[in-house]
Amino acid sequence: MNIKFLKAALLVVAAMCCKSALPEVRLPAVLSDGAVLQRNCPIVIWGTGAPGEPVEIVFNKKKAKTNVLADSTWSAQLPPMKAGGPYKLRVNDLEVDDILIGDLYLCSGQSNMELMVSRTMDFFKDEVGSYNNPKIREFKVPKEYAFHGGRNDVSTSEWKKAVPGTSERFGALVYFMAKELYEKNGHVPVGIVNSSWGGTKIEAWISENALSDYPVRLHKLRISEDDEYRSALGRGERRAQSLWYRTMDFDDPGYNGPVNWNRPEFDDSDWIETDLMDSKWGIRDGKALNGSHWLRKTVSVADEKDGKGAELRLGCIVDADSVWVNGKFVGNTTYQYPPRIYRIPSGVLHKGGNLVCIRVVSNGGAPHFVPDKPHKIIYDDGSEISLEGKWRHKVGAMMPPTPSVTDFFQTPSVLYNSMIHPLAHLPFRGVVWYQGESDVDIRFEYASLLKSLISDWRATFSDDGLPFYIVELADFLHESNVNGRKSWQEMRESQRRAADESPSAWWVRNGDIGEWNDIHPRDKKTPGIRVATKILEHPHK
Repeated sequence: MNIKFLKAALLVVAAMCCKSALPEVRLPAVLSDGAVLQRNCPIVIWGTGAPGEPVEIVFNKKKAKTNVLADSTWSAQLPPMKAGGPYKLRVNDLEVDDILIGDLYLCSGQSNMELMVSRTMDFFKDEVGSYNNPKIREFKVPKEYAFHGGRNDVSTSEWKKAVPGTSERFGALVYFMAKELYEKNGHVPVGIVNSSWGGTKIEAWISENALSDYPVRLHKLRISEDDEYRSALGRGERRAQSLWYRTMDFDDPGYNGPVNWNRPEFDDSDWIETDLMDSKWGIRDGKALNGSHWLRKTVSVADEKDGKGAELRLGCIVDADSVWVNGKFVGNTTYQYPPRIYRIPSGVLHKGGNLVCIRVVSNGGAPHFVPDKPHKIIYDDGSEISLEGKWRHKVGAMMPPTPSVTDFFQTPSVLYNSMIHPLAHLPFRGVVWYQGESDVDIRFEYASLLKSLISDWRATFSDDGLPFYIVELADFLHESNVNGRKSWQEMRESQRRAADESPSAWWVRNGDIGEWNDIHPRDKKTPGIRVATKILEHPHK
């Protein structure tokens, strides 16, 4: 064989191998199929690749070229575009389909921003089921926290369209906000980047640089950013919780007796009779009785309902529950807030007496069923069987309070790092902020923190006039809870003060609606429409 030819062939193969070993140009998760980009402002396309690698971008007949920098990042800018699409984006050999140009909003906060349309279906089932609009889209930023500075991308996620079967997974408030904007703003496509996490504090959403005026919070970050500390603490806390549940289940006679207490044949005649809504069953000697509690009730089913499927509703329960009907497991919930709505399959209910059995697990405070919630069996034809009134109760395993687990996602700056910083290249039409329930205890400091967040995010997105629309906390707590209601009202005043003292920031009224017994009110349509109205009244300058 010709030696020169062999050497040349080997060089070609080596070059091909080296080329294939290099990282390909990559785009961030938010620049994926179905994305919505902001109209009438420069469009930034960015990503990562091999240092020095040339990058060629083609989008809606606009082109740009650049090279990957030494730190493996690249970005390029395209001229502003009017609303329209769908368009295809090509970056080297990558193709992204179905991109719209419209109005893009960053929506952030805690659980009332995160709460999905599926939790509001009692009010809006017909409306959601009949509305089909693929020009309204949502990208949910994965819930992750990060120490040691801002990330450049988020984990895999994808854009969803407001169509039946998918809309149920949208954030409820932003779904109704987007619908109103689309209908009242010339059918311009609407994109929502939903970066929210239930139970979070505002300090977690502010960058480290913006916390210079809050030394206590910076020192909290300094402690928690130690990887060894978090790892060791996490292992110990998870172990303690595992032991708590293992001990409770092992010593619970409801699971380990001759007959499980969820079985219809079990004799509960010696159990104490109690009213479902009487919280005394969860208290002993004036103290909360933590651990497992069992409640049983026999209800009568009419002959014509024999074998028919139904829906079981138990409102909200503090804290967790597992439920059986005639010995068949129908569902469980692991924490207090979600409404208990469990499907009873066909064939489970029969004419005559039927057993409903609930095992309630109390982790800390007094266990109870939340009042003024539905407690019933509902058949598909709308007929009902009430579950209120007398039940039989017995304690399973008495336990100390559940060992706590440190919520490191509450640490200052860690959500900014992982859920805001990766979006820095995106221009937004505005920011909708709905948060504060977790910060009522710092309500007198909250306005200052919120103003810091507003300035911080405007710097992140290089937009000094980026509008902020601040949703007031909804009505909550019983009228008899005078001190609690006063604290919540003081928090609302802090929210409003932050809006009043920040340019291009507006407060959105929401305290006149809500549910006293539910921190997550189901009417997200009213505040959604109010946010949209405020946006249309105060557009981006």
